Amino acid sequence: MKPLLTLAMAATLAVALPPTAGAEEIPFRISLNTGPNHVRNIALEDFVTKLSERTEGRLDVQVFPSAQLYKGPDVPKALAQGAVEMGVPIILYLSRTVPNAGLLDLPMFYGRTADEVHRVMDGPVGDELNAEIEKKLNVKIIGRYLDLGHGSIFTTEVPATSLAALDGLKLRVPGSPAAKIRYDGLGVQSVSISFADVPIALAQNTVDGLMTTHETVRSAKLWESGLKHAIDTRGAFLQYVPMVGKPTWDRLGPELQAIVTDTWAQTVGGARLLAAERQASARAEAMANGVNVVQASEEELAAFRAQLMASQDEIVETTRMSPELVKKAAAALND
Repeated sequence: MKPLLTLAMAATLAVALPPTAGAEEIPFRISLNTGPNHVRNIALEDFVTKLSERTEGRLDVQVFPSAQLYKGPDVPKALAQGAVEMGVPIILYLSRTVPNAGLLDLPMFYGRTADEVHRVMDGPVGDELNAEIEKKLNVKIIGRYLDLGHGSIFTTEVPATSLAALDGLKLRVPGSPAAKIRYDGLGVQSVSISFADVPIALAQNTVDGLMTTHETVRSAKLWESGLKHAIDTRGAFLQYVPMVGKPTWDRLGPELQAIVTDTWAQTVGGARLLAAERQASARAEAMANGVNVVQASEEELAAFRAQLMASQDEIVETTRMSPELVKKAAAALND
């Protein structure tokens, strides 16, 4: 009788255990290509803390910064293959596979405010784009995009006193075919290299500078790699796309999926405000470290915007964007 009693007691104990006891902890690695002091990484700290608390040990949430796992352009493929669980890549990287992801690089977005960008990307146009990204890249976008902010142009030896002064320079420009066309219009030779390789490229004079944000320059202390000048152009508004690989998403199940999306929704609003604050403080810090920062004149920006708009239809056709989606975005901008 004793063996039977023991088995009965074991069965009773098994039923009494909570559902998660003994369950396998699901890895949830987040791959980032920026350093720990970058606004994206800092914003993710809040998300990670909340997610770890709310999932109560069911997810093993870890952040791997500074391209420890994957360089930025390689993250979407790694997500789709289940090689990593989550990434927040800059949207420009996605345009290599999803041409419409280059939408924000079109001339009609040149000089737009953050609120204007949000009106488009947080609305039906963004929903349509997200559905396309999810289908083509085999990922799940978990909510609104994370802001980085307006891009500026930074140079090493040549003073960036105006847009005209950039003619002939070799600049690292992230992203889409539309971005390349824009910089071709400035007479710039655009170079596509991973951000992790930027410091050495600057130090070795492989490039003369780059288009990025003040926050990104501060996070990597790129003035130590030779940056000396900057011109603020509001030429692009940069955003990151929060995505989980479809293999991981399916494994999570409905309950954990809801926790992930709800936690991101609680995080992204504050993270956008943080991004705006940090861009302003990063600009001041760059100047304190010897970077000469100027603001492009409104007259020069308006002239270049008009030049770009004259070729927008050609850019849409060349980059294989959807004319219908572009029209919807223009309508959302009230153009």
